[in-house]
Amino acid sequence: MRRGQVAALAAGGAVVVAAGVTALLLTTGGGGPAPAAGTSTAAVTTRGTPPVATSPPDNLTPAQRALAATLGPLRVRDCVPAPPDRVTEPPGQGLSPDQGVDAAILCQTNVIAGEPGPAEVVARHYRDAATLKADADRRAGAINDIGSCAAGEPSTETWGRSTRQLGTFLCDRVAPGAPDARFAVFWTVTADQSALSAASPDSAGLIAWWRDFTKP
Repeated sequence: MRRGQVAALAAGGAVVVAAGVTALLLTTGGGGPAPAAGTSTAAVTTRGTPPVATSPPDNLTPAQRALAATLGPLRVRDCVPAPPDRVTEPPGQGLSPDQGVDAAILCQTNVIAGEPGPAEVVARHYRDAATLKADADRRAGAINDIGSCAAGEPSTETWGRSTRQLGTFLCDRVAPGAPDARFAVFWTVTADQSALSAASPDSAGLIAWWRDFTKP
């Protein structure tokens, strides 16, 4: 499909962090008169602060942690720094961390064993919009566009919601005929200056997972 349109909802979920607010109320007992302004009639006893729960170290940089936050806990978990070979993985041959990818993470998806969809997803953030476009163009140039991603065929497309284009969507067969043959997708989120990729032997299951993953 020549620059076809994949029907999908907007990518990226809003992450809402609820901040806890603690109020301290001091009261005085007895029926005596209220203390005059500027005086104190009661001693305040402080209790030890309970230990704060901490998450296991993930070795993520601040930039990588910010990238993980854009994906949302309902979509991914256990994110770690992405190895260089996963940053450049198909479709196509992507840009490496020293070519403008300033943050990259490898995350486990929340796909349950036995369900269609990938076990992992790689997310990247780029130093600028030009680098993001360069990576997408480079990958697209390596794909022999013969059909549509929805049909499990190599294709270079765009994706979005209604008439609003949100980014580029690429797909390709990787190692066809080999024991590890798989269908790979790569999509950009222009507004976030980011791109993600995932792969699965089941092309239909991968596309169905992607459509759900990119819902708002």
